[in-house]
Amino acid sequence: MTGTDSDLMARLPPIKEPSKTEQFAQDARRDRPADEHWTSTRVFPYVDLLRDRDDSPLYLGVSGRPAILLRLSGRMRADLDGLGELIRDKGADLFLQGHRLGRYGMVRAVLQLPEYDLIFETPLTLAHGDVQEFIAAAYQDEAVELHLAHAHDARSLGFACRAAGIQPVVDAVLDAVRGLRHPTTPAEQAAPVAALEARFPQISDGLSDGTRIRLSVTGRADGVMTMVTRN
Repeated sequence: MTGTDSDLMARLPPIKEPSKTEQFAQDARRDRPADEHWTSTRVFPYVDLLRDRDDSPLYLGVSGRPAILLRLSGRMRADLDGLGELIRDKGADLFLQGHRLGRYGMVRAVLQLPEYDLIFETPLTLAHGDVQEFIAAAYQDEAVELHLAHAHDARSLGFACRAAGIQPVVDAVLDAVRGLRHPTTPAEQAAPVAALEARFPQISDGLSDGTRIRLSVTGRADGVMTMVTRN
């Protein structure tokens, strides 16, 4: 049985690494009087959050928008030509799995786009605020945004997607890592990540219908993020 949103939050561990939402709020509060009322608004292209990160999806939920950001390199694809049409027609697949790795629990996320070899694996830790915000927001609305860019293409693509079946998948993930610690620092993550790589030598290994979330395009997602902080 699928849990409620409040049940979900109760099952998530304490956040040890602040999310970008919290980081933006901290930046806005810096050098501002704590005893005055003010509003800070920051507007920027969503894909700017990727910086120099290529071929490695970023999962986050800034301002309650669950989103997967991905910039493709020229090694993966020459440009974005035709990819938007493919995704609109066929959608994409997101696989989420919870794994016990020694004393730690981690989430294995695999994003598969509807084209040969466009499949990407990301180990995630629930100690990170971005991961929790992504999971909580996607769970609540059963929706995920997918934002794609390319290292050699000025265009970007943004899709609003229905995330069919995400609630039971997330419930299973949290059940699998219940009672475990969640790595925070790169040093803590090194051994669990290596264990995941050994357990699944190929990205396509271990994927199943029970861990699959179908991302079906329902419309366009705004490529601009507006971050508002109030005191």
